Amino acid sequence: IKPVNASVMFNTIMEVFDKDVDRGPRIRAKQESEKDTLKTIKGASVLLVEDNEINQQVAREILSDAGLEVTLANDGQEAVDAVQQNKFDAVLMDIQMPVMDGYTATREIRNLKSEIRNVPVIAMTAHAMTGDREKSIQAGMNDHVAKPIDPEALFTTLLKWIQRPADRENDQLPETETSKSSKVEDSDRSPLPFQADGNDDLPPSLAGFDLAAGLKRLQGNRRLYRKLLLDFANGYREASENIHHALIANDINQVHSLVHNIKGLAGNLSATDLQNAAAEMDSSVKKALSGEKLMPGQLESNLSAVKKALEEALASCQTLERSNNKKAGVTSGGSSVSMPPDLARQTAGQLLAAVDMGDITDLKSIAEALKSKSESYTAFSEKITHLAENFDFDGIKQLADELESHK
Repeated sequence: IKPVNASVMFNTIMEVFDKDVDRGPRIRAKQESEKDTLKTIKGASVLLVEDNEINQQVAREILSDAGLEVTLANDGQEAVDAVQQNKFDAVLMDIQMPVMDGYTATREIRNLKSEIRNVPVIAMTAHAMTGDREKSIQAGMNDHVAKPIDPEALFTTLLKWIQRPADRENDQLPETETSKSSKVEDSDRSPLPFQADGNDDLPPSLAGFDLAAGLKRLQGNRRLYRKLLLDFANGYREASENIHHALIANDINQVHSLVHNIKGLAGNLSATDLQNAAAEMDSSVKKALSGEKLMPGQLESNLSAVKKALEEALASCQTLERSNNKKAGVTSGGSSVSMPPDLARQTAGQLLAAVDMGDITDLKSIAEALKSKSESYTAFSEKITHLAENFDFDGIKQLADELESHK
């Protein structure tokens, strides 16, 4: 049924994948029709082009939880390479990226000489102005979805553009080993219940964040949300200082890039105060880039607001980190396992490969395989499982480094 009602479609998606959602009254026939529509795109292959790791995880969670196969590209050049190696049903393309931006990448794709050039490309960016939408279309993009990601709008747009042939599986190009390793396994993407279960380490509220909105965006996956907040706390401590240095150097393009990145990230994490402050500064920077004269000290004032909101958000996330460190049980460091050097190196390689794919299922399988080899590996196996279930890829990398150091 078209046009697809976003709210009805979102509730239908939640029902198909057994999510608890307050649906309210609805017409049964329409509900069944929407279910059938969703099922026809389950298993579709989507190329996600995004340079920010946290934003990647947010988008991947939303897409893969709906049964879509997701391949990641970190910039426009990787996207152009990927579409020539594998068949995709749609491309979600960020705009501002290093190496090659989304506009250029889309033009490159449209200039390819095979049917690959016709793949639907959907702009995915914090740009929301009419002019930005027109620029996306002129570059050859088919449509536009805004950041922060709204699952309802995203699915509605994908349903509009993804073709639904009955023989999609037979219409795929042969998969390379790279493409196989990049895809997210459906079996690992089921989110945790929305209700607190005692193991998610998320408080009822967190200063500077709209936790309800953040959890909704991540389909209720509390554990992943906590992991992303901790990643944010660890990776953005110097963000305001970096903006300050760029501002002193009068590098307005760099200021714009840094502020734009924080605005999009804050939106996806539902860091509302930070998002609003960054949006205000982003608007001022755009005016400066266009040659418009600003009030004296305008950018400095904007930066002060961003810094204040960022410090509050980081402080809130660090309370999660302290809670995580106090939690009884396995920690990320100190494997202290005795293992033959060959097995240690082999296991380290397997762990790093699984981390590169973001494959929790594979990490758990590695842990189980170790446990089956010897009871002496049980504690180490449980450590891997714990880290995997908490999306602590840095902790797993640390274990792999320790294993590789075995002589």
